[in-house]
Amino acid sequence: MLASFGKDAEVDVTIVLDEYSRAAQLTLSSRWKKSVARVHILENGLAELSRMVEASPAERVVIAGLSSVFIVEPSLLKEKIEGSGDQLVKLSVSRTPVEMYFTSRTHLAGLLAKAAQHDSGKTRLRESLFEGLLHSSIDLIEDVAGELLFQNDLMECYANNIWVVSNSESPRFHSAVSRFPELADRGAESHIAERGIARNSWIASGVEIEGVVEDSIIFPNVVIRRNAMVSHSVILSGNRIGSGTEIHHSLILPFTAEVPRPSPNIGDNCAIGAKASTMKNTDFPSQIRDGLTVIGTNADIPNGFRAEAASYVAPGISQSSLKKLKVLRKGTSVLDDHAARAGDSA
Repeated sequence: MLASFGKDAEVDVTIVLDEYSRAAQLTLSSRWKKSVARVHILENGLAELSRMVEASPAERVVIAGLSSVFIVEPSLLKEKIEGSGDQLVKLSVSRTPVEMYFTSRTHLAGLLAKAAQHDSGKTRLRESLFEGLLHSSIDLIEDVAGELLFQNDLMECYANNIWVVSNSESPRFHSAVSRFPELADRGAESHIAERGIARNSWIASGVEIEGVVEDSIIFPNVVIRRNAMVSHSVILSGNRIGSGTEIHHSLILPFTAEVPRPSPNIGDNCAIGAKASTMKNTDFPSQIRDGLTVIGTNADIPNGFRAEAASYVAPGISQSSLKKLKVLRKGTSVLDDHAARAGDSA
């Protein structure tokens, strides 16, 4: 989002997080070398957001979710924003609507204040804002040329990360990266053990590799223990892969739970994904296809568990339920603990 405004744009940016995101607040507050955004924990929903907008000195306000990752030319975006008047305008990028809206400050403050009067506080802010108020108040959709990298789609997230492995010297890659704000530092050093191997992969900061990583993207603070194998996979931040585990063609979402670092959350001797498959997930065929296996946020996978091609483990599944299930067959999902127990009894 920052890249679409340009590094030198005179834009006052606030990243608004809900009260469940305090760990993200600490990370973002020190992320950039030059301060480019405030980070604010919102504790009183739409009413507090309304007051923030009302107190802003800006004439125009842009409000956007981060479910979309796209890059447009800053001059084109600025032209659309300045010409919106008091209309609430939704942006589309190359004819695909995205979660970005803009209007005058006074108009947006009025919409938020009115909605806050009927806000019970039972609905999460993102749902109230983007699926409710803003969506129902659109006056116009304006299209701008650009590149949509990711929009709440697991396959796009996986594919665009894997693309980087073989294209980090391409003009497209450098064009995008050159527009990002400079990071404060490179983070903790990563370590590859004497018998560890990393081939044709991107390794972020704070990673420990005792096993083998090939053709993969490894995000910060991931640990890969001895005799483990990761190939053609994207392992997001904080995951700890146990000894002897093999992960192929998989997307492992972040692990943020506060547990002792030595303890693996993807246990020993697990088998996640398949080397080659065209299978689709039966529950989410458009999101999980081409054999991709997805392990949800804060997954706690027991030793010896098998998740076959195009399978999906949802966030919050207990380790005890997965122990009973033992094997998640190709194309299937485990969405809650009851389903895991039912699958075992079947």
